[in-house]
Amino acid sequence: MGAYTTGADVFGLLLDLGVGPVARMTEADAEQIIAGLEGEVNGILKAQGYAAVPATGDADRALLGQQVRMKAAARVYVTLHQPQRSPDWVRTADIDWSEFLNRLRQGQQRLVDQDPAGEDLPFFAVVRHPTRDDFFTARHGTRDWDE
Repeated sequence: MGAYTTGADVFGLLLDLGVGPVARMTEADAEQIIAGLEGEVNGILKAQGYAAVPATGDADRALLGQQVRMKAAARVYVTLHQPQRSPDWVRTADIDWSEFLNRLRQGQQRLVDQDPAGEDLPFFAVVRHPTRDDFFTARHGTRDWDE
């Protein structure tokens, strides 16, 4: 069972989309697809500085669950059928997934129930002072020209 959705939810979505019952795949197979998709999302969230990964807020889980469920349904469909004859909803799900991940990476899409940890820090939290290198700072034969 995934953090944001389950294999049963994906199969229910496929029924709602008119695909019909899925006989050649099990919910466990769909769970493997879901685990990969959730891992991709969680990696981006971790890189963006979110503290609670996987997301635990109700709104966050609903948002991420909707995206993962739709992409997982598209992957299940493409796995079972020929990808050349995919219906429009499969192509739309692929485009929406890619755009969603890009918005997360760029910080344009944020979670509702939590903010990235970096948002609380000052813009320049750490400024390192470079070490002095007399070879490059000495000019015109004076070693203490900048002191």
